[in-house]
Amino acid sequence: MRIQELGKFRRDERGAVLFTFTLIFIVLIGFTALAYEAGYWYLVRSELSKSVDAAALAGAANISNPYVDTAAIAREFGNENFPAGYLGTPADGADGSVQFEASMDSNSTVRVSGRVTALATLARLFGVDRVATAATGVAQKKEVEIMMILDRSGSMDGSAKIGRLKSAARSFVAYFADTQDEDRMGLITFATSVTVSSPLGTDYVTRMTNAINAMCPGNDCEGATNAEDALAQSDGPYGFSDQSGLPGDQRVQQFLIFFSDGMPTAFRGGFRQNNIHYDAVTCVTGNCRPGDTPDVYNNLGRPDREQWLGIDPLPTGDGRSTSGSGPTRCGAPYGRYLNTKWHIFESRPVPGYSAEHCSIPERNVYYHVCNLASAMTLENAQALKDKGIRIYTIGLGSSGTIDPAFLRALSSGSGYYYQTPDSSQLEEIFQQVAMQIKLRLVQ
Repeated sequence: MRIQELGKFRRDERGAVLFTFTLIFIVLIGFTALAYEAGYWYLVRSELSKSVDAAALAGAANISNPYVDTAAIAREFGNENFPAGYLGTPADGADGSVQFEASMDSNSTVRVSGRVTALATLARLFGVDRVATAATGVAQKKEVEIMMILDRSGSMDGSAKIGRLKSAARSFVAYFADTQDEDRMGLITFATSVTVSSPLGTDYVTRMTNAINAMCPGNDCEGATNAEDALAQSDGPYGFSDQSGLPGDQRVQQFLIFFSDGMPTAFRGGFRQNNIHYDAVTCVTGNCRPGDTPDVYNNLGRPDREQWLGIDPLPTGDGRSTSGSGPTRCGAPYGRYLNTKWHIFESRPVPGYSAEHCSIPERNVYYHVCNLASAMTLENAQALKDKGIRIYTIGLGSSGTIDPAFLRALSSGSGYYYQTPDSSQLEEIFQQVAMQIKLRLVQ
């Protein structure tokens, strides 16, 4: 090949390479533009999807809130999370700007749909100037069982405490009024005795309100703080449903609201005197505070109402008469008494004394009753929590009248415990608890 022809060939080859490179470069720019646009469109779609999900959850959480329009609050929540013009989408009122729609069906399900147009930039080189995107979020309010356990002991008398508690409890019930045909609620009140004032059930607003209003104010509710039996009865025949055999997706959510202005001072148990067995309540006077030295109450109480059995829990012993002939563990100077057998002392004896020791010193029995009342209450609470029941505790009073550590341990943990020294704050606290439950009822 002549030199002239060779040079011409090489020049032609360089031109071909330049043309090929230019073509590949344009294609690469195109793919880069499409990749950028696809990422941008995905971001818009992702943010819209998160917004409709959040809006649906907000709507479902307020299904039974009598003060708001469920669909309206869902739309507002959507617009707060994805306002017009967000991420470069069209401004408010412009063609393709974000729009949210919300509706609620009969199954307590809130459905929120959102749509918006994502604008193109580099992709316009290929004739694509906008991409419409949409997303749908659905949230359903789960059914719920709520048992309220309220302290009506003698310490609730005075300073308008019982009245404010009633007002707070009524407002709590009203917060769930719109779903009373499917949700279940009940009320247990306690002093020395425990009363299932309103068994757990549907259509509860009127029934619960009447039971709350009937809580006796003060002097008619003399007695101790039998929290142990109150928690035990919440899991009884008139309390929470047994869900132990149900799969997780079929279970209703269960909550217990426990209110008290004192510490446990009583428990329910079996006793025997003169070979007669009794189901009874024992208690101490006072508040089981360190340094207190009150007495064990001089009569065992009835477990079902504020009356006394007329049985003296002291002196302790085997439950048989100490007078007359026949075997006895308690002789003089106790021969004129009927001693009392504490069955719980068989498994939990007073430190330093056997279960049937005759006449355990009253001071020792007093401290043991206080310890047992608290321990049994915590054990009953743990049994409920082990079944998936979440417990809110509300304490009224200072640390000198209530035990914050005890109430925290009774609750389901952080966010489930409230305390106020002022009864005027009770309504606000009960409303906060109601809203917290609503937030936990949606999925």
